[in-house]
Amino acid sequence: LHVATSRRRPRPWGPDMTASTFPLDTRAAAVPLAELQRTARSYALNPNLSALLPVSGDRTWARLAGDARLDVWLISWPEGTETGWHDHGDASGAFAVASGVVLEQTWALGAVQHRTLTEGDARAFSRDHVHNVVGAGPGRALTVHAYAPGLVTMGQFELGPDGPNRLATPQDASSW
Repeated sequence: LHVATSRRRPRPWGPDMTASTFPLDTRAAAVPLAELQRTARSYALNPNLSALLPVSGDRTWARLAGDARLDVWLISWPEGTETGWHDHGDASGAFAVASGVVLEQTWALGAVQHRTLTEGDARAFSRDHVHNVVGAGPGRALTVHAYAPGLVTMGQFELGPDGPNRLATPQDASSW
């Protein structure tokens, strides 16, 4: 188990995130969204998750599991930390809240939409999903994320008046 942390504005990509060391077979059969959500929820039920990541003012994360079909990550969200607008490359995903509160922001109908998720809530999304996730507090939240195929690229976006705009070429795992 490798724990990553960042003193900068924490994001799920960048030099502090360790890439999966398992060679991903992107030809593996697609994992249904319902299975990704069940996987995230199942891992989120573990009462010992809080011991896996340090309590700090920074967002931290650790890879819990992974194989050719999917990756599972634990993320700690101190109040006010966020990912920035991003996608998950070719991966679909799901996340479940193990404890605390997070806010997911998406763009729909010409405006930012806000979804508050609390302990036990889960959300699945397809590969074209762009969002920003924020630790809403009070205190830290823990979420479990499942991605299929595993995270190979992630795109960064900036929110403009017409919605999220891609900032650069998606980052691949070698740049994490």
